[in-house]
Amino acid sequence: MSSLSLTAKAIRRGLLTVAATAVATTSTFSVSAAEEAQKVERIEVTGSRIKQVDMETSSPVTVLSAADIALTGEKTVADVLNNSSINAFGSWRGTSGYGSGASATSSVNMRGLGAQATLVLLDGRRMPGTSSSSGATADTSQIPLAIVERIEILRDGASAVYGSDAVAGVINIITKKEFDGFQLDFSTEQPSVEGGDANRFSIATGFNTDKGNITFTYEYYDTKSVMDRDIWNMDDPSYGDYSSFSSVPNGYYNTGVQDTNEDGTPAFDDDGEPIYVYDFYSNSDMCDQTENVSNGIGEDNSGRCYYSYGEVTKLFGDMERNSFMTNFNYQITDDIQFRGRGSASLSETNTRYAGTPVSTNYPVLAADNQYNPTGKDMTLYMRSVQIGERDTLTETNNFDILGGFVGFADVGNGIDWELNAQYSGSTTNSFNYNLINDSIIQRELDTGNYDIFNTTGMSYEDWDQQMTALYSAANHTGVYQGQFDSTQIDGLASTLLVENDTISLAMLVGAEYEMINFKQMSDPESASGIISGGSGGDDVDAERDRTAAYTEIQLGLPANIDVSMAVRYERYEQSGTLTGASGEIVNSSTFDAVVPKLGVSWRPVDSLLVRASYGDSFRAPNMGEMFSSQSLSFETAYDSVWCEANNDSDANYCATANQHKTWFGGNPNLEAEEGNSLTLGAVWNATDAWSIELSYYDITYDNKIEAVSATDVIRDEKINGSSELVHRGSDGKIEYLESGYINMSSVKTSGFDFATTYNVETGFGDFNFKVDLTHILEFEEQANAESEAIDLAGIQDYPEWRGNFAAAWYYNDFNAAWTTVYIGSQSGDYWRDLGYSYITDTPDYFKHNFQVGYTHDWDGTVTVGVNNLFDEKAPTWYDFAGYRDVNTGLYDVLGRTYYVRLSQKF
Repeated sequence: MSSLSLTAKAIRRGLLTVAATAVATTSTFSVSAAEEAQKVERIEVTGSRIKQVDMETSSPVTVLSAADIALTGEKTVADVLNNSSINAFGSWRGTSGYGSGASATSSVNMRGLGAQATLVLLDGRRMPGTSSSSGATADTSQIPLAIVERIEILRDGASAVYGSDAVAGVINIITKKEFDGFQLDFSTEQPSVEGGDANRFSIATGFNTDKGNITFTYEYYDTKSVMDRDIWNMDDPSYGDYSSFSSVPNGYYNTGVQDTNEDGTPAFDDDGEPIYVYDFYSNSDMCDQTENVSNGIGEDNSGRCYYSYGEVTKLFGDMERNSFMTNFNYQITDDIQFRGRGSASLSETNTRYAGTPVSTNYPVLAADNQYNPTGKDMTLYMRSVQIGERDTLTETNNFDILGGFVGFADVGNGIDWELNAQYSGSTTNSFNYNLINDSIIQRELDTGNYDIFNTTGMSYEDWDQQMTALYSAANHTGVYQGQFDSTQIDGLASTLLVENDTISLAMLVGAEYEMINFKQMSDPESASGIISGGSGGDDVDAERDRTAAYTEIQLGLPANIDVSMAVRYERYEQSGTLTGASGEIVNSSTFDAVVPKLGVSWRPVDSLLVRASYGDSFRAPNMGEMFSSQSLSFETAYDSVWCEANNDSDANYCATANQHKTWFGGNPNLEAEEGNSLTLGAVWNATDAWSIELSYYDITYDNKIEAVSATDVIRDEKINGSSELVHRGSDGKIEYLESGYINMSSVKTSGFDFATTYNVETGFGDFNFKVDLTHILEFEEQANAESEAIDLAGIQDYPEWRGNFAAAWYYNDFNAAWTTVYIGSQSGDYWRDLGYSYITDTPDYFKHNFQVGYTHDWDGTVTVGVNNLFDEKAPTWYDFAGYRDVNTGLYDVLGRTYYVRLSQKF
């Protein structure tokens, strides 16, 4: 999917017709015909703000043209980027079950360093971040595909050029600006699985005059939900993802019988206290009559009623989006142009998770309750299925307004300048229905009015009605609101200081100032920790000021050697309110850094470019990482400590999808991340038809900020023998975990990028072949200075190889294309060595796509195609069937998908 220039001359000739669609609008003014042509040939390419004549520079850039994007057959920008080989380990795709609006977003994860380390630009300017990421990452699914002219991917660090966050690289999405006429586009697709149907309709129109132009694009997009039951093999006998939190309650109680050791002697804990036997109680008759409930699973004869939650949940939700964008420019004088851009995206996403498990605060049925069949205090495992599933409506509204002046001053060799103002905003409103207020549940149980175990032998209908009344009394709608807005003023000036037969020297200086406000809050009940089924409490109220000054130098030397240098000073001043056990504390922090970048390119002959670049980078902690208050979540993890010690005797607790109560909060003591990036490579135009690129990259990422997962916490406890972050009950099982953000010691990754393009013209059509491939040599993580670095490259979820192949044929009005997505095999040895014996090896994965197109005489096109032609199944994590046991950020789980695209110009 890489688009490589065949010759520098060909690139320049092509750019004469599309200069206005470059990363930043190119200014041209009528001085003379020769000067006009010279100015047009100098364009701004991703990786530098200085306009130049060659698109190939010292920094490696992959270009995905509109034609390349069309060949993929993908329906969104997020899907296109997810298939890119530099998106090494996959990236986030919104799925049901995530709070703060995250279930409605997508991101891109270059080099596997995290979405926060990839800077996403729209026409060379930062996209507004999502509230679910505290503004740290852009939602690539919100960009309408209809407006995309091309995507440029800068594959090395670029903090010196574009500012912090560009640690792994930059995604620059270039929009359509020059358009005259009217165009309608429609596409529809249908996967082989139930659901997932997607439709897109767009209108584009534009008008050009001698003084300027204006374009307007509207796109409507919708996709239908995909149910988990239609993806995962729940009929497999090995499937075991059921929950003790059931619509038919389970009671867990101390029998009062002391446990014994293997030799029959009474068992005591380390403190000399007796260890008692615990047991479950449930009503098996109710189990047999209740949908999605089974009486025991596998060899489990405990009498528990297990709930199959995967039968009712949505993997991907229903989504509807309306997007608008306009670009305009107007020539005020011969030397000054006004340009602007406006965009808005309004979307609604409906996701679904299983009915609420009452698990934030476990209810207790008192021993003296008239309906307690055991006469012991019973901890209840309940799920409010009777009032419906947890449906979440997420409304996301993004808007962006840019206005600025681009000019030329006839001073010296001429000065290009620009001055811009931009205002961006993102709001998220999320409504989570059918949650449960734990306090009300406990209060209602204490009245003695609910026979939840049906000890009196009611009819099933009467029992079900009583359970409905109980949950209805405690029904709660969780509300989340997030708002992120940014106001930026920036300007720059550049000039060609020296240009003669020996050297050329160009210089640019610029400055930016940005004010950011971010606020997110949940309803007070969720924030107080009395609501089950949702997330709440991770409230943030913070602001950030960013100030930057930068300069770039481009030096052309004899022997076709070019040197580029950039340096940027960037300063973040941010403050926020942190709420904890000691109350509210206002914290303020300042992060600043000077980051340089140096690049060298050399053309020993016109067809060969050899290049190298080195740059430093840094990223300040975002406002959520520092200032979010303590919140409660339920993290999926296998408790290897208890389960291995007890031979997985509790199949439900030891299930891979079991969730643990986890308290998670911000860390005001975080330090800024720092990194450096080295790239070496060459581009060789072997012939006019064949081009080859090979690049080596090496990135070190220090103080990387990570959210510590439940799996990491349990793994550290197992390795170290204990952990103050793991809190266990008297039975040894986890009661709750503590987690948060930390600065890891470092991450180091290196590898090779290879790309080649070959074009051939024949009597029966023109053929174009493209290959891009990334091989990861290492991906080492070191948690702290005392721990050993772990090379994750090649293990589960960290493929060493990713690549794409595309072959296209064009003949008169017909065309056809075959594309292949490749993801390399992965080993499960690392996890098996840690005791996770059920982790399997992952084979090589190939997804083949095919399409054909026809351009008819009425200035329109028809394209039909199929993605995943051979219905390749995504590999699973486990050696048994499991719920969501595939990395959906890396693999396609929808199977064979048919699509039709229609385009008509007027």
